[in-house]
Formats: sequence, structure tokens, C-alpha cells
Amino acid sequence: MFIMMEHDVDLANKSPYKYINKDFVKKLSMLIKAPIEAKSKLVRAKLRKISTSALPPKFYKKFKGLEFSKDLLNWHRSTRERLEIYPWLVEEIEKRGKNIIDLGCGFNLVALYYFDFTPKSYFGYDIDGAVIEFVTRFAQENKINAELFCQDISNPDIKSGDVCLALKVFDALEELEWNITKKILIKLKEKCKHIIVSFSNISLSGRGKLRKREWFEKILQDLKLKWEKVEKSNETFYFIK
Repeated sequence: MFIMMEHDVDLANKSPYKYINKDFVKKLSMLIKAPIEAKSKLVRAKLRKISTSALPPKFYKKFKGLEFSKDLLNWHRSTRERLEIYPWLVEEIEKRGKNIIDLGCGFNLVALYYFDFTPKSYFGYDIDGAVIEFVTRFAQENKINAELFCQDISNPDIKSGDVCLALKVFDALEELEWNITKKILIKLKEKCKHIIVSFSNISLSGRGKLRKREWFEKILQDLKLKWEKVEKSNETFYFIK
């Protein structure tokens, strides 16, 4: 029997939050210092910023039966904002390898497929269980060799691959746990030959530009990693090896 502790927040009946990895919700609840009565609201606010704001509410009502089409790329904020640069990004990924690890994967596999790239193998990690179920069904129907995991991406059991994608994930993780990016990169450099990291150049509201990521480049220097930095539209990419 599962016993709720005083620091836990129960989102079991609150869509879309009920699909979020339970261990991650528990971790977030423990990190937020507030009376238990206020925690639920604060946890939901954090989750909107980290994950659930990327998709419209209608996705969670329909995802089990949604028919697949390229139009679905407009549903997810990250894929929608990246539509114009996916052809370029696919080319950059493909020349580095076809065995892909994807942290905070969202709809990336759907986008790769519709932009003519089918990985040899694909391991995707996301805290949103609805996204994982939806993209798993997509992979099965299109016969893509993919495994997807609903896991806390700050500490996933990462498989080995040619290329690891970590697109627009580190800003949010650093807000939750300082220096977690460095810990993840240490693990990734042992598992992958190439790492592609990106950051948004605009705020979540879309009304303002975000600061440069000197802190991230400092981590790369500390770890003695080589990288190339490329600005594309409203996203900055780091190609690390």
C-alpha cells in the first residue's frame, strides 16, 4: 500500500498533471519549501513551465486515439517552433549517427520521421507519460525501432548511442537543481559520441529574449569538451564531442 507523506503532492486526478512521472512530482514536492496546503498549486505552476505547457489541453483528452499526421507537429510547442529548422537539424543529426538518445524527447521522434530521418535505434525519455504513450504508439505503427521511458530526465538510466539530444531541457532542470547539467553531461560523455544541446532564445511567454548561457559554456570548459555553437531562428544549438 502506498502511503502519502506530508511533503507529497497528489495530482492523480488532475489532468494533464496526472500523467507526469510520479517520482518526479514527489521530488519536486520535496524541493518546494511551503506548507502542504500551498504545495499543490506551486508544483502545478512548476510543471506548467517545465512540461505541460508544451501541449494544449485537448491533447490529453484525445491522445489515445489521435490519428498521426504531420499536422501534429503544430500541437507541441517545441516542434512547432522548430519546424523551419528541422531539415537542417536532421542533416546535422544524421551525419553524426543513427542511434539516438533523446532527453526530454517530446514529439522529436515524430518530427524526425516526418522530416525523412528514421533512426536505427531510438531511446526517448520524458516525464510526461501521455507523450510517451502517444509517441510509442507512433513508433509501433510506423515500425520504428524505438523505446520510450517515462522517467525523471535529471537522473535517467541512459542507454548508449551515437547522438544524444537534449533540446531545451537544461534551463528548466537548473531551476530545480543547481549544477544538474554538469552531472548529466558527465554521464552522457561516457554513453554517447556526440551530444546536441539547445536553448531557447525567447522567454516562455514569447515576449522577451533570454540571456546568453555563459554558465553552460563554463561547464563545457570545465569538462574539457569541444563544441561548436550555432544560432538558428529562436534557438541556440551546441554540438559537443
